[in-house]
Amino acid sequence: MADEILGTDLFGDPVLPRKEGRGRPEILWDRSVSNKVLIAFARGLTVAKTAKMVGLSTPTLRKVYFSECAKRKEASERLELTQLARLNDQAEQGSVAAEKELFKQLDRLRMRDQHVADAPRPKKTATKALGKKEQQQLAALEPDALYDPPPPPRLN
Repeated sequence: MADEILGTDLFGDPVLPRKEGRGRPEILWDRSVSNKVLIAFARGLTVAKTAKMVGLSTPTLRKVYFSECAKRKEASERLELTQLARLNDQAEQGSVAAEKELFKQLDRLRMRDQHVADAPRPKKTATKALGKKEQQQLAALEPDALYDPPPPPRLN
């Protein structure tokens, strides 16, 4: 019964019954979608936003492209290294333009990393959370424009 022909389609080809079970067919890993996912992660998009951009649900993206999701945090650095390696390969083949671009990109990345390392980090200050009554008391001390007390009289 599984091999019976259901009829012919518009072009005269035989129509065979589906071989898989009920429901939608399983989504399989695809290199082009994988590349899109990795580029989206390199851009800094979230898993939910990436799933929406490639046309999948978030759980499906996590299930099918789990290895790409695991590389999400370092995707930007890995993409930079891949591009630098490609420039280096072209420079080794004798391309002067690729060599100049490689040095330019290395200087840019070095400056960026140095700027991040030199940036002052904000100090964490321990602040006690105010309770409801303390917040109301502080709010009562702040004047409202409508109910401000009148200014005191001028004494000359």
